[in-house]
Amino acid sequence: MRITGVSALALRPFYEPFLTSIPDWGNDPYTINEHFGTADDLKSLSDALHGRGMSLMVDVVINHLAANQASTSVDYSVFPAPFNNASAFHTPCSIDYTNQGSIENCWLVTDTPSLPDVASENGDVFTAMVNSVVDIVNTYGVDGIRLDTARHVPKEYLTQFQEAVGVFVTGEVLDGNPDFVAGYQGPLASALNYPLWYPLVDSFMGGDFSALASEMSTVASVFTDANALANFLDNHDQPRFASRAGNDVVRDRNAATFLMFASGIPVVYYGFEHRFGGAADPDNREALWGSGYDTDAALYKHIALLHQIRDLASDIGGKAAYFATGAEVLGTSAQYLAMKRGPVVVVVSNVGAQGTTDGFSVPGSQFDSGDTIVDLFSCTNATAGEGGAFESTANSGEARLWIRTQDKGSYCP
Repeated sequence: MRITGVSALALRPFYEPFLTSIPDWGNDPYTINEHFGTADDLKSLSDALHGRGMSLMVDVVINHLAANQASTSVDYSVFPAPFNNASAFHTPCSIDYTNQGSIENCWLVTDTPSLPDVASENGDVFTAMVNSVVDIVNTYGVDGIRLDTARHVPKEYLTQFQEAVGVFVTGEVLDGNPDFVAGYQGPLASALNYPLWYPLVDSFMGGDFSALASEMSTVASVFTDANALANFLDNHDQPRFASRAGNDVVRDRNAATFLMFASGIPVVYYGFEHRFGGAADPDNREALWGSGYDTDAALYKHIALLHQIRDLASDIGGKAAYFATGAEVLGTSAQYLAMKRGPVVVVVSNVGAQGTTDGFSVPGSQFDSGDTIVDLFSCTNATAGEGGAFESTANSGEARLWIRTQDKGSYCP
């Protein structure tokens, strides 16, 4: 199963199943954390999402549990069987990130609170771990899983996990090397697209777009299915995009536009739509209610518009064909990147609110010579020339999203 839209809700606090051993959280990894609601609450949420044609994703950890002690003094008896014995875990050691064996067998955190590293090779332990997640999937109608710390679990056990849960799984493999991360698509259906994230953020912060274009090509060639990868600008482990962009929502809108039409699954971390600007952890995990749930926020409205346009674009040739075909870069410069996806040409910029008087000459596209095209953001018109080439005029730093006028639907009357 592939989740092709962004209409999926990731629930990290509801079910991070084995981070429940810290006092006042309870010690039973098989139950919902009472601080975040009840089982009935989660069932109700699942039903409401499915009733709206949305999908439910949960965040799962199978690599470790948590203990409110240092690694040298963990009280394993507080965990339920078969996790209530030291033999269920690897011997405590600090990770050497130059050694994959160490990454898989040592502990992410050895200080208090520590994260006891599960011995996946222990059949009884790993089976219990997997079965607990299968139960959650079946009980709550879960459609997909974000698998935390996937690179810390040997691939043979990731394969077992993917087969057992039977739903879409995207794994967190925090590494920028596309060849390394690509090794986890196969054991799992998907991976977080960290290889793209690094040049993506750098490019929109003023770097040359050629690096981003090159990485897009590399990702498409080394992964078995780039359209199944989870692309992102923000997440809870990295500084938020707004913390780097400063007071420049134009830069955010450009990056969000790229995210929505690039190959892969666009992931919007909560708070991005309100320009949460937390930098290092834990400042990047602000509570959402501080936003006031403002549906008039500039980025909130822009993301809603992107959803609508993406639906329009994917309907023109059929959603199956659209989501099976990736984005293709048409050209770049230091300040612009143009790419096509289905019936649209997206032109994004990294100049931000300072704007520029120079546009970008798109060297070719899927448009036919003589086609009248329109930018769905500003309703500016242009005419395609030979080979679909056209001039995407400057727009005060804002992105443009071009489509044939006959395909514009209800936009730009």
